Amino acid sequence: MIGNDIVDIDYTRKHIDWTRRGWVQKIFNSYEQDIIADSMDPFTTVWRLWSMKESVYKVHLRSKQERSFCPSKIACKIFDGKIGLAAFDGIEYSTETEIDDQYIYSSASTYSKGKGNANHHIYSCDELKINSNNYHNFILDKISKGLSSNGNQMHIKKCALGIPYLYFGDLQQDACISITHHGKYLAFSIAQKS
Repeated sequence: MIGNDIVDIDYTRKHIDWTRRGWVQKIFNSYEQDIIADSMDPFTTVWRLWSMKESVYKVHLRSKQERSFCPSKIACKIFDGKIGLAAFDGIEYSTETEIDDQYIYSSASTYSKGKGNANHHIYSCDELKINSNNYHNFILDKISKGLSSNGNQMHIKKCALGIPYLYFGDLQQDACISITHHGKYLAFSIAQKS
């Protein structure tokens, strides 16, 4: 299973004050707070940890089929500029983060190496004229081109918990899809279930 999250850096700088009193303590455990305090770039560290937590929560939600988002209960570790680990409810999830000057993108997975590897796609909504009314169609077009199939028969349906599932006609496909958008960015990850 996979999950992903993207943070638009410019949008976040303009609209979210992570330095306001009590915010970091509410979201991050004491170990993560130490990582932030010791960081050369606390802003990037905060939003990397946040995106790791969000991506892990999406995997966990898909697995447990139960809403239980409490960011401080998702314990993150950063190993290097890309690789991390997050534990939630006694389950460990591997994470990968891409940090760009425009966005921070994290993905989480329960797959072991070589199994169920996900393909990640990141797009600027402004450049491609994508909005919340048409992003599912945009994603389906990209997926169908990759599969050389008719995108008109494909659709994305969300369950009551908001989890997206990929369908071809009436048949749910044996693939995990995770979608994230923030500010001017849209991203999706897709992987075959294993």
